[in-house]
Amino acid sequence: MTVTSDRLSEIARSLNRLHWQPTADEVAFGSAFFERMKEAEEEQRSAFPRGTNWWDRLHTESFATLARVVAMVQDELLPVWRERLTGSPMVELAELYVSAAEPLLPHAERLVAAWGNAAPPSPTADEIAREAGRLNLSAGLAERRIRFENASHWEEEGNPHGLWDDLRPAWANVSAVRSTMMAAVTGDTDY
Repeated sequence: MTVTSDRLSEIARSLNRLHWQPTADEVAFGSAFFERMKEAEEEQRSAFPRGTNWWDRLHTESFATLARVVAMVQDELLPVWRERLTGSPMVELAELYVSAAEPLLPHAERLVAAWGNAAPPSPTADEIAREAGRLNLSAGLAERRIRFENASHWEEEGNPHGLWDDLRPAWANVSAVRSTMMAAVTGDTDY
């Protein structure tokens, strides 16, 4: 199944107009989807350096998380729920999510493999002290910031210029499906 904005729009419109009111089973399936997503995010968090702001996250971490979520949906969730919810828009949303992610998965595989072989430089004690003094940070936060910046630099060097911008439409498709699915789970259709 390929992601079509028309089909996603039809599902979202049906949800917004209350023509589709997810059943308890559909909400349970959607909730399981988001629980798996949270698990995947937690798994990846320790494998990659983070910056000092909550939004500081490597592209590679985002790709690794996406690949893990897609695998969980395909291997764990859809086999269990597809028959139980035959014809359900919630199942269709999960399938649309997987389909939307497909153009990104080869990049995820390449980035994760490259990260496994990467060795961004560790900051020296002098670099940490200099950064801590320059930004008025604790040594721990300064080290965290430098590690993230080194990893970000590695990421930019190892990928074609403009790659992230080129992939932005595919990420937007993934986000649109995820947002619609979240609205169906929470009932918050005022988006």
